[in-house]
Amino acid sequence: MSITALRFTGPDSAPCVLGAPIFAYYGEIHVGTLDPVPVSRGGTEVRIQHYTPSSEACSHALQKLRIGRVLLLELVAFIATHFSSVSVISFVLNRDIEGYGNGIRLAGSRSALLQSIGAEHIVITPKPKGERAGHFAVAAFWQYNVANLSALNAATQAEWAAFRERETAALPGKAPRANAWLRRFLSHRARNGSARRPGH
Repeated sequence: MSITALRFTGPDSAPCVLGAPIFAYYGEIHVGTLDPVPVSRGGTEVRIQHYTPSSEACSHALQKLRIGRVLLLELVAFIATHFSSVSVISFVLNRDIEGYGNGIRLAGSRSALLQSIGAEHIVITPKPKGERAGHFAVAAFWQYNVANLSALNAATQAEWAAFRERETAALPGKAPRANAWLRRFLSHRARNGSARRPGH
């Protein structure tokens, strides 16, 4: 599959509206749903929190390829470029991922991913009770500015390269590609580029 991006829609393939569910697709595969995406009264801040992977994506092994990492970054980029009123995106990431390892490892991975895009005020909170024991919530804030857009672009390119590497390694009879040089090239290009919202 030659797809290099995810697409986002509202219910019934309508355009996305902040405050309503957002559906993510990889080609024709429904990857998952963010339901809903809370927005502040003034429309300047949205929160990414409740994400449910689709059964279709799980059966397609996309979750094992960790497409959720790419999805998170692509969603931030989508919001940043399509909703000019939004200046802050907050995160509360606490969904359990089967087969990822212990909770602190998952929390550390999420924290590192958020740091890579310039997120600030990252807080890791343990969930000590009941079925959530041993798991952690990761909260953070990302502000819309030139430096963070550049970091977001570089991180997104790197995550797509890593996703392609895992995807290739999973194919029968195929050896994983060495993408380290590509990641360095894309990161360097992103740092020397700029991203602007349409009309700005």
